[in-house]
Formats: sequence, structure tokens, C-alpha cells
Amino acid sequence: MNIKQLFTYQNLFQINTAFISPREKLFFLSGVILILLSIVLKISSILAPNPVDGKYRQKFYHLFLSIGLVEILWYLCRYENAMFFGTHFVALLIVLIGLVWLVAILTGMLKNYKKEKDVWEKEQVRLKYLPK
Repeated sequence: MNIKQLFTYQNLFQINTAFISPREKLFFLSGVILILLSIVLKISSILAPNPVDGKYRQKFYHLFLSIGLVEILWYLCRYENAMFFGTHFVALLIVLIGLVWLVAILTGMLKNYKKEKDVWEKEQVRLKYLPK
């Protein structure tokens, strides 16, 4: 597969109105998978053993749900041959936004997770010995 072909002007900014390629169907499928993952993460955030885990699962839920819905919306624009919103450039821009958002969540999680969990555990120990 020639990677340079994917980043040509014609591929990025022109819409082939004759048919929808398998690559474009892959964006729709990835959107559906991200929405299913977001449902699983929502359930797991509700059933989280502590609020710190629930907080980070909720952040991933918002990321996956948003990017999944926008990818499906892009596919619908592509299906309807919307001029700018149906281009591959917009689809790649959506993926790039999702990756930047994912990196931001992961860096925040790596920096703060251990501290937040330790604070929560100490608070639980303190509450255990307080009179009721």
C-alpha cells in the first residue's frame, strides 16, 4: 500500500461520488466500536471500586463517545456527499483531535492517579475511625 497516495490533494479534499470505499466504511466501523467502548466504560465507571477510577473511566467515556459520534456523523456527511465535511481531511482531523485528547487524558492520569488514589485511601481510613 502506498502511504503517499493517502495524503495527496485529490484524496484529501475531493469526494468520489460514484461509490464509498472500504477505507471510508472503516471510519464508520471505528465510530461504532468507539461508541460500544464508551457504553462499556460508562457501566464500569458506575461500578468503579473508588471515585478516582470512576473519574478517569468517565473521561475515557466522554472521549470515546464524542469521537465515535463525530466519526459516524462524518460518514453520514460522506454518504450524502457533503462538500467539505465529507472529505478525508475532515475525517483525519477528527482522528487527530481524538489522539490529542487521548494523550492529554493519559498524561494527566499518569501524573495524578497515584496521588489522588492515596489521598482517597487515607480519607477512607480516617473516616473509618471517626465516631458516627
